[in-house]
Amino acid sequence: MKHTGKLFVIGVGVGLLGLFVLGGCVSGVGVDREVEMSVADRLEADVRVLSEGYGGRSAWDRGMLDAAGMWVAGRFEAMGYSVAFEAVPNGDGSEGFNVIAELVGTALPDEIVVVGAHYDAEVKTPGADDNASGVAGMLELARRFAGRPMGRTVRFIGFTNEEGSNSRGGKMGSRVSAANSKARGENIVAMMSIEMIGYYSDEADSQRYPFPPGMAEQLGLELPTVADFISVVGRFADRALIERMGGAMIEVGGISVVPVALPAQVPALYRSDHANYWFEGYSAVMVTDTSEYRFPHYHQMGDVAEVLDFGRMRGVVDGLEGAVVRLGGGE
Repeated sequence: MKHTGKLFVIGVGVGLLGLFVLGGCVSGVGVDREVEMSVADRLEADVRVLSEGYGGRSAWDRGMLDAAGMWVAGRFEAMGYSVAFEAVPNGDGSEGFNVIAELVGTALPDEIVVVGAHYDAEVKTPGADDNASGVAGMLELARRFAGRPMGRTVRFIGFTNEEGSNSRGGKMGSRVSAANSKARGENIVAMMSIEMIGYYSDEADSQRYPFPPGMAEQLGLELPTVADFISVVGRFADRALIERMGGAMIEVGGISVVPVALPAQVPALYRSDHANYWFEGYSAVMVTDTSEYRFPHYHQMGDVAEVLDFGRMRGVVDGLEGAVVRLGGGE
């Protein structure tokens, strides 16, 4: 994979970074073969590459983590995107990077919809659901929107250093990216963090929540007790975005969707990349299978591709495509 060496500084305080255009291609599946695959098979292939080929992608192996990021970059580039990198300081004095691919809007290019997913994993875990599933979903969306006219700019970002063990002493990739966007005065009209979208169960009482049942009753929420849905989650302040995204996904009908707006005081709301966009004043949501509130292998070695449901993952991506069209003003 060759670099052109063309550099653009994109933010204050991020060092000598910038964005540089990437040439070449790295992929677990050839482009010709990919066209022949079903969506579920493409999602599984990408999850397996990240969780099996780059299973040690954490602060314990920065080389592996960076190689995973370069693989994400190669996937974007193979779809026809110009790929950019955004430097992220690590806790050991080195630099990691976010991977960025962008579809520039045709009518309102200065209004930006961010679709993000973190490509790192917790130490000593393969991270198939957390968060190879989110990256696979983001890549499938990028594939569907490649070369497709949209009114607003759609920016796809693979974030590094989301896991606490990886960002400790340094910065979360999304923290850097959100702060850089704010420093540039960018108008991000919506941000979605795709955070764990692969695990489902049809068993009774398989779904739990990070707050007591009484709170849901007080808020007038009737929440499912069976873990067979995907959730679009945010604060009360993000209710309009939650309703737009959730409504679009429900219209597509590929999977049961539960849009939920919660009080900002719920700590679990902040546990992914979307929260860093909140801190910069942007509206953002998390699209999630709810993590450890249903997933028995959260941050464990059992977080492998075999326990995921790629058919339902396809339903999530189909719904998210509808949401991006609605938010991005597709022509």
